[in-house]
Amino acid sequence: MGHPSLIFGAASIGMDFSTKESVQDALEVLKELNISQIDTAGSTKILATKLGYGSGVFLSRLLRLNGIDMFYRKVDILYFHQPDPTTPLKEQAAALNDHFKKGSFKRLLRELIQFCEENGFVKPSVYQGDYNLITRGMEKELLPILRAHSMSFFAFRALAAGFLTGNYSAGKSDGTRFSDDHPLGKAFQNLYGAPKLQQAMKDLENILAPLGISGREASLRWIYYHSRLGDGDGIILGASKISQIRENVKSISAGPLSEEEVQKIEGIWDLLAEDRGGIL
Repeated sequence: MGHPSLIFGAASIGMDFSTKESVQDALEVLKELNISQIDTAGSTKILATKLGYGSGVFLSRLLRLNGIDMFYRKVDILYFHQPDPTTPLKEQAAALNDHFKKGSFKRLLRELIQFCEENGFVKPSVYQGDYNLITRGMEKELLPILRAHSMSFFAFRALAAGFLTGNYSAGKSDGTRFSDDHPLGKAFQNLYGAPKLQQAMKDLENILAPLGISGREASLRWIYYHSRLGDGDGIILGASKISQIRENVKSISAGPLSEEEVQKIEGIWDLLAEDRGGIL
């Protein structure tokens, strides 16, 4: 089985990369590192975009007035970023199928498989979800469904928003996404503040310390070489600094972990599966 592609997560553009020059510098580094895919949202023109949150507006109209017709002639991937409970699935599938026929985008995302098959619509081909050492619920039921329908999985939060670096558990949150002054700081503190998660991070570091491997490196090497991802899948790597982009790729370039290392690291999930197995 081959390895997943590396994708740059562009959520930090406009926040951490806030100037034209800093964005250009980041793009140059991505080119240097042979990362050619960028995951983004909103009114940009780079590769993949998202629609989200039920708004009470039918999706077909949303696509025409507020979506891809406004910003793009063609995008590669159109994601349903959040479910829309106000619009029937059949209508959503029909609207997307219409835009697919127009050539507005090349691939879809959402579990509309049954509706698409029943109506002869183009089926989803990519699912983007949370996946890392401490979030593996998708492996049990979701991933087999995706494989059965030849859908790719694009994993985000490979480092659990930076939690797997160990900085937050060590009380070193200044300058990270977990800091109180970061726009998303409180949200990430709530997501990863559970005592069981904090203990799991400490256990992971105790395992890694004798091996001379950081939490960042172990997490990235695991998801690239030892997870359920393979050829056709993707790993979305975010960064708030150019140095982090380089560091992430360097970590993966260190190669696979040993079988013993993998077994020790995966033991962490056994302690968390009951509490976190439902997170996709």
